[in-house]
Amino acid sequence: MDFATEAHVGEYVVNSERTVSFTAADGEVSYAPPSEDTPVSVPVGDVTAVEFERNTAFLRHTFLGLFFLLVSLVLTVGIVAAVYLGRVETRTEVAFAGFLGLFAVGGWNVTYGLLSRPNREVIDVYITTEERTHVLCGELADAEFVDACGELIGSDVPTTNRNPKLEAELE
Repeated sequence: MDFATEAHVGEYVVNSERTVSFTAADGEVSYAPPSEDTPVSVPVGDVTAVEFERNTAFLRHTFLGLFFLLVSLVLTVGIVAAVYLGRVETRTEVAFAGFLGLFAVGGWNVTYGLLSRPNREVIDVYITTEERTHVLCGELADAEFVDACGELIGSDVPTTNRNPKLEAELE
């Protein structure tokens, strides 16, 4: 097992500015966390398991985004129509329209967030020792990271793939 690639430390940290060098050579798996000066080095003999999981938190959720688009559109049109037709007259009705307006603004924000982000397939790698679990992740589009995962699977370390969709990609 001999590889060197870029990875992200932590399950929900997929940010290009926080990448670390993830390597395996001479019977050790190592990476250098951004918050520590010395790299973390794990002897392969100490590794009890390596588990792979597909992380869907970074996928574009189109159906949910369209749902929030519809809700935001209904709220916005309803509030504007009520004000334009003169149905909002008392202080309570103004307060209620303003409250629904906040929901509309929040709905537009969520809609933009769900529909504008890139569709990222992420692999989480859990390297477990008796002392702790090390979590590294990378994108499925990163060929070097996928090759490194394939080398981990081909090594003597017991590996488990928690997602059948990843099987074809990692082997």
